Amino acid sequence: MLNRTTFIIALIGLSLACKKDAPSVGLESSEDTGETPIWDEDGDGITVTDGDCDDTNASVYPGRTEDCNGIDDNCNGLVDESFPDTDEDETPDCLDTEECDGLDNDGDGEVDEGFDEDGDGIADCPMEEVCDGLDNDGDGEVDEGFDVDEDGYTTCDTATTPLDCDDAVASINPGAIEVAEDLLDNDCDGLIDEGFWAPGDLVISEIMANPSSVRDTDGEWFELTNMSGRTVILNGLELVSDGEDPHIVDADDAIVLPNAARAVLALNADSSTNGGVNAQYGYSNLRLSNEGDRLLVFADGVRLDEVSWDDGETMPDPSGSSMSLDPLHIDAIGNDDAGVWCSSDRSWMAGTDWGSPGGENDPCPQFDHDGDGWTGLDGDCDDRDERVYPGAPEIDLGLDNDCDGEVGARPIASADYEPELSTLLPGSSLYLMGADSYDPDGGELEYLWAVDDKPELSTVTSDAFASATSMNPSVVIDEPGIYTFSLTVFDGVYGSDPSRLTIEIMEVPSDDGLDTGEDSDLLPD
Repeated sequence: MLNRTTFIIALIGLSLACKKDAPSVGLESSEDTGETPIWDEDGDGITVTDGDCDDTNASVYPGRTEDCNGIDDNCNGLVDESFPDTDEDETPDCLDTEECDGLDNDGDGEVDEGFDEDGDGIADCPMEEVCDGLDNDGDGEVDEGFDVDEDGYTTCDTATTPLDCDDAVASINPGAIEVAEDLLDNDCDGLIDEGFWAPGDLVISEIMANPSSVRDTDGEWFELTNMSGRTVILNGLELVSDGEDPHIVDADDAIVLPNAARAVLALNADSSTNGGVNAQYGYSNLRLSNEGDRLLVFADGVRLDEVSWDDGETMPDPSGSSMSLDPLHIDAIGNDDAGVWCSSDRSWMAGTDWGSPGGENDPCPQFDHDGDGWTGLDGDCDDRDERVYPGAPEIDLGLDNDCDGEVGARPIASADYEPELSTLLPGSSLYLMGADSYDPDGGELEYLWAVDDKPELSTVTSDAFASATSMNPSVVIDEPGIYTFSLTVFDGVYGSDPSRLTIEIMEVPSDDGLDTGEDSDLLPD
């Protein structure tokens, strides 16, 4: 009888003998034999030989129902077949994620859900980069392709990067240094050639706060006069009136104002609706009160000028007329005095209100501008001309010297001859007539006759007249041919234009007697 130890040794020996002599099925690797293993490693009941495409995963084997999981569960070579793929991107809806692309990626019946950032019902999902300071296309770059001049700045509206005001010129950008007097906004701060402004460079010289021909909202305007001694640019000016938000002059093109020139800035720049005003710029959000207000103009932080007005207590308070600064007081200090302002008294065009927008202001009537001792309040009808005042001698052609409302007119000369007395033959007298001459003002005339042209052999001159200063003189003709006489008349102030008379004197007939002159040619000038 075998004991326990002897039995165990016998079993081990039998096992070794069997291993040596038995076939090596399932013990040798396919690497050693080149054969497909036949065991079921994942324990799903199907071996690789039976078609298990993943014998490490018990949930993968032929014949099972496909799950939507991105795996070929049934080993048919297809992944997630028969599951819907609404956007046809080869990813089934059950695994797809909604993208902002205008498609229903996840098959839930909604398109681009979750991408409506502004709540307007429209998904905010551009398909390419947009000039907005964001990485729209998700490539890690912001606003690529929009820096045209490659200066590091774009025209894209961002919260952190200043805008390039001219993306076609690399030297113009928010990081550039302003260049003096080049008429460009080099640093894109809205101001042109800043750094050179001083108080008084621009003066408020006229204000239309209360138009009559159009509504106030259509017809308000004011005028600026350039007193800087240089050409300036109005872009970037800050306009302020009491109780209103400041307005920054922002125009597409530079508003160039030469030295001593005037510019009109209007609430409405359309001349067809603003009362016929030719404005260089139209502002907004700035109103000029009729009763009382204050208007200020700044540039680059410098207060250039300020004008205040009240309800007619000191400053004029016209309706349908501008408040006009006297031409002798156009400076930023002088215009602080209400006494140098007046109401305009003429219209700039037919049918408009009164004022001179963009033109030279009329003298205010409280001053004697021409030094003739008369002011407009005294009746001086042209206080720019010392020759014009009430009672002045009427001596200048086309000028109302004495301010009586009438302008002196030049007299009219009329030269003719008396055909019944003139034979128009050599050796006879020619009788001239100036009786049809006249003075429109009714003045008494003086006459002066002259010989302007004559035949080559004639000796007739102006001294040959019986009286060259009479109305109807006579002169003896000595040679046949063409004669031209002229008459000028005077009314004591003005002389007329010459009136000319051309006459042909015939040869004396040799056989048929004297010619009576009735058939001679008369050639009036």
